[in-house]
Amino acid sequence: MRGSRLRRAVTAGAAIAALGACSLFGPTRTPPDPLPAVANDVRIVAAWNTSLGARSGIGFAPVAIGDSVWAAAQDGTVARISLDTGQPLWRVSVGKPLTAGVGTDGATTVVATRDGTVVALDEQGRTRWTAPANGEVVTAPAVADGVVLVRTTDNRVLAYEVDSGKRRWSFQRQNPPLVLRNSGGVAMIPGAAFIGMPGGRVVALALDNGAPRWDVPLAQPRGTTELERIADVVGSPLIIGRELCAATYQGRIGCIELANGSPVWLRDFSSAVGLDVDSRGVVAPDGDDVVHAFDRGGVPTWQIKSYQRRRLSAPLIVGSLVALGDLEGNLLWLARADGKLAAVSRTDGKPIVAPPAAVGATLVVQTSGGGLYAFRTP
Repeated sequence: MRGSRLRRAVTAGAAIAALGACSLFGPTRTPPDPLPAVANDVRIVAAWNTSLGARSGIGFAPVAIGDSVWAAAQDGTVARISLDTGQPLWRVSVGKPLTAGVGTDGATTVVATRDGTVVALDEQGRTRWTAPANGEVVTAPAVADGVVLVRTTDNRVLAYEVDSGKRRWSFQRQNPPLVLRNSGGVAMIPGAAFIGMPGGRVVALALDNGAPRWDVPLAQPRGTTELERIADVVGSPLIIGRELCAATYQGRIGCIELANGSPVWLRDFSSAVGLDVDSRGVVAPDGDDVVHAFDRGGVPTWQIKSYQRRRLSAPLIVGSLVALGDLEGNLLWLARADGKLAAVSRTDGKPIVAPPAAVGATLVVQTSGGGLYAFRTP
């Protein structure tokens, strides 16, 4: 059974490389476009940097809450760091390699190991509980509303009690013949969770018992081959107001109603990394590293083609700026209004493959080399 599951999953890079598209994950045969001229009208201050001491990669994104940032590395390192100074508040090893980054509500921090164990740590970094997932976890755990949620490679969503690790429920739907192994996350509000699934579907689940509230297609698989028909939701679905916004690979981008999944707007689109959303609309790079902006009604407002083959990360909107990482370890700051390059911040030169995190004016990005870099915006 385990072998068949592994054969059914492909990395986003393998699929995209097979289809001849550029992406965050596939090999680069042509050098990336040179960076355009920087406007230099925004001053970004490098606040601090530190290292987790080991590689990270896809799915290993920092989480920033309050006065702290949490991060993890593939070797099992988990750390809580002061957002102000960059000094570790604690740093531990769970003793096993990890398959994805951290999830936390600020009190309980959760990671998943390669052997399918979910590990919860308390506020001091001590092990609080462990629980079996009986499968490899492919997304960073989501922690909120007294529940820990994880999704496994065989398309199960598992819920655990945050205090005890007791399994509350599990939900599973059938996989398409071929799926991306991507690090899409989970969006949660009190009482409900929203999960992007293979086949371009988004499902809303009740947190108390896992019952589906709705299950709708964000995109419809198209094409004649299994590779052409991959249309999985990528990145994390994001909630703004009464809407949930998400993007798919070889499918569509758009927003749907939280209450029932009815479309607000949808457009044909392909992304390998996902999107961000604010009160003005959605920003997302496509599979060719063209960065697009849409207003709240889905009308395109700008697109920038200056970053092709840079394998852009998912974006983070920070006030009047949009931050994206690239394969050379650059953090690119685009003007939210028109997409023009406002500033560039350098890190350790290792690819940035996970979206940044921010609290207020402080943004933290994690490189695939395990470096953490904090910057302060105006």
